[in-house]
Amino acid sequence: MKHSIALKIFALAVGIIALTVVVAITTNIEVIGLGGDVATVARKTIPLAAKAADLNEAGLFRRIAFERLYREYGEPQPDAETIKQAAENFEKNTTRVYELAAQLRDDLKVLPDEPQARELAAQTREVVGQIESSFASTTDLARSTLAARKAGDRPKAKELLEFTFKGQTELRTLRNKLQDITGRMAEISAIRAEHRKNRVLISSSATTLLAVVLGLGAAWVISRNMAKPVLELLRTTRAVQGGNLSAHVGKLPEDEIGQLGDSFNAMVDELKRKENLQKAIGSYIDPRIVEKVILPGRPEDVAGQKRVMTVLFADLVGFTTLGENLTPGGLVNVINRYFTLMSECVREEHGIIDKFIGDAIMAYWGPPFVAEEEQAAAACRAALRQVEALARFRTELPELMGLRKNVPEINLRIGLATGEVIVGNIGSETARSYTVMGDVVNLASRLESANNVYGTRILISEETGRMASRIVETREVDSIAVKGKTDPVQVYELLSLQGKLSPELDKRRLRFAEGLEAYRKQAWPAAEMIFQELVEKYADAPARAFLERVKILRQHPPGAGWDGVWRMMGK
Repeated sequence: MKHSIALKIFALAVGIIALTVVVAITTNIEVIGLGGDVATVARKTIPLAAKAADLNEAGLFRRIAFERLYREYGEPQPDAETIKQAAENFEKNTTRVYELAAQLRDDLKVLPDEPQARELAAQTREVVGQIESSFASTTDLARSTLAARKAGDRPKAKELLEFTFKGQTELRTLRNKLQDITGRMAEISAIRAEHRKNRVLISSSATTLLAVVLGLGAAWVISRNMAKPVLELLRTTRAVQGGNLSAHVGKLPEDEIGQLGDSFNAMVDELKRKENLQKAIGSYIDPRIVEKVILPGRPEDVAGQKRVMTVLFADLVGFTTLGENLTPGGLVNVINRYFTLMSECVREEHGIIDKFIGDAIMAYWGPPFVAEEEQAAAACRAALRQVEALARFRTELPELMGLRKNVPEINLRIGLATGEVIVGNIGSETARSYTVMGDVVNLASRLESANNVYGTRILISEETGRMASRIVETREVDSIAVKGKTDPVQVYELLSLQGKLSPELDKRRLRFAEGLEAYRKQAWPAAEMIFQELVEKYADAPARAFLERVKILRQHPPGAGWDGVWRMMGK
């Protein structure tokens, strides 16, 4: 059976009324005040803080929608569906901000009696008014900015955008201030409850001095039972504030504090569920896709669009041998360690892991995750990191496999290509993923396989090399036409970062270029001599491939009009 705190104290007062009439009355007043403070926290202060948080969230979502509209209006071919969705989010969250501000004003029409709480409530009301005023002007600026951007008036749009950002910064400051004030109001309410609780303890102690043994025992038990739930709630609140989402309030009386404790436990459970959900999603979907693609709108509404992206394919050479020497469980442990090391290299350079295909990795770089002008450089750095990580994986392999000798030889093949792709949510109505499609994806896969032909580790397309030329060292390997395509592609080997190339490798690169020039001029003796020299002096793998090719071409010359393109028959 539920009993209010006031009724419990009244029952105690009746038992010892002859001795403690005055003290009992005082105690009841304090307990009623405590119940009022707890009720204020549960019914007013916490909802007030929640509305302030909702207002901040609505403002953030509105800003995201504004930025999507601004960016889309600047596209050569704006996506109508994206504009429609962003416009709806912009208007919906604008209305939401006005509604929440109005609700906050209504909640603050009557100020508390306690001076400090009254001052904070007045400050809150003032900040809400400032937010409404600033929000209205910023909204007008935002709409004017979008109108100018849509009309193609870039100078005006840029000028208005600066003022809009200033207004948004001011709004963010005001929203943060609002949350700080409501947080302080909650803290003050808790402190007031603590103070009232202490006064109740003092009153109860005075009663026990005047009461008989039975009254003394009853007063002590009841006062202790009143203090314990408040302290338990305060302790648990601090634990949750410190990040412990496993903390829960224990068994509480079936009164106002018990109701608050139940609500508190439900809130913590929901926070824990969301945290676990976020962690689970993060292990399957890159958090940046959730943040930049899923949260701004429903995934099924994200249409495919053309963008310039850099795609990477990395394949583990020797995986079959690994599988032959391991149990299924052991193989999973080894391949998971390999994927962990390779994925870290991609994520450290802000790339997106698209999928794992057997022992291969597909990743990509590009807007909105990486600036278009930085994507190729980031992808090249990631590929070089993966080669370094392979050396680390090799040192760990004996322990992972439980072998001291006869450890399988493994290697890595990487292909990089840059160009226009289709990017978006692709799949069925029930299962889809945010991925990239197009010839560039196929080219990156073919370049990864082409490493087999030239004995290289990292082959990149001409466009990738051009975009990353300021930070990497490369050498031209060949002009090829991959299977299924007639147009040739210049292929380069990624050697190192800019300034990290050894003098020996630089000499080899220059000499190889001379051999490649002779090869394309069909000067077979000169080309054969140069490639033979590179093989004997450096054991250069691409030179060995060309040496074999020159021997064939000398016996079967391609004739006049030969374009020097090598057509790949396999994938």
